[in-house]
Amino acid sequence: MNKTFFPEAFLEKYRKLMGNEFDEFIAVSKTKWSKSIWVNSNKINPKELKKKLEEKKWKLKELNFTENGFELTESAQKPGQEIEFKNGLFNLQEKSSMLPALILNPKQNERVLDACAAPGNKSIQLNNLMQNKGNLILVEKNKERFKSLKFNVNKFNLNAETRLGDLLKASTEKKFDKILLDAPCSSEGLIRKKFDALKNWTPKLVEAKSSLQKKLILKSVDLLKPKGLLVYSTCSLSPEENEEVIDFLLKTRKIKLKEIKVNEFKLRKGIEEWNGKKFNSEVKKCIRIYPQDNNSQAFFIALIEKN
Repeated sequence: MNKTFFPEAFLEKYRKLMGNEFDEFIAVSKTKWSKSIWVNSNKINPKELKKKLEEKKWKLKELNFTENGFELTESAQKPGQEIEFKNGLFNLQEKSSMLPALILNPKQNERVLDACAAPGNKSIQLNNLMQNKGNLILVEKNKERFKSLKFNVNKFNLNAETRLGDLLKASTEKKFDKILLDAPCSSEGLIRKKFDALKNWTPKLVEAKSSLQKKLILKSVDLLKPKGLLVYSTCSLSPEENEEVIDFLLKTRKIKLKEIKVNEFKLRKGIEEWNGKKFNSEVKKCIRIYPQDNNSQAFFIALIEKN
């Protein structure tokens, strides 16, 4: 039996962060999350695919916050081996991971950037929300990950331009209406997917990611049109990678945070203090998603408007 690996420094940190919910957080983190799928509406109507899969004896539950999402209530199936998956009719995607693109909610007449796009799970969503129209640009720095992005663009028939390159070096000449920055992070939220997800986790890693995230979020804001929208997200619950990054942005750019609501999904407010650091009270408009609240992975999301 696999045993989830938790570094001692991680446990110490999360005892403080979770307080009296620590035991519940750890207990849930030791369990696998339930599988869920995003239907590629470029190729098939979600209701039509649901019918097809139920004829194969799949047990599907509709997700209340999107018509494209379904949770597999019985996971005996191996969805990644099904012909519908191989043909790009649906993608495997954890349900809270669906929220950043939905919160950004791009439209078909907009110029949209997926800033750290590979492997393209959220790119599929952005494209579907834009009804396979508009101007969607996908940027990825890592050559190997870029290959997986290109593969998925072709497999899911996305109308999108892919660019291999470093976001930090991108020209700010042409601005975007909307940007999704699902930032590289310490991946704390992936414990329920991989039992050894934290094997390389250290407080120094968190600090290094925080430093990179601050550079990426500044660049993303600089790439936005006035009144443009940016969604910043991580699959980490570390305040250093989340509220601290947003607090830094509030000090360095003219932006405002917008409220976030998601149908029938429990959301926590951003925290205003951590380890003696007080953050701008606006960070409470950000959302934290705890695994014990929705039987999901952990996530942090901020919705930002450029002034």
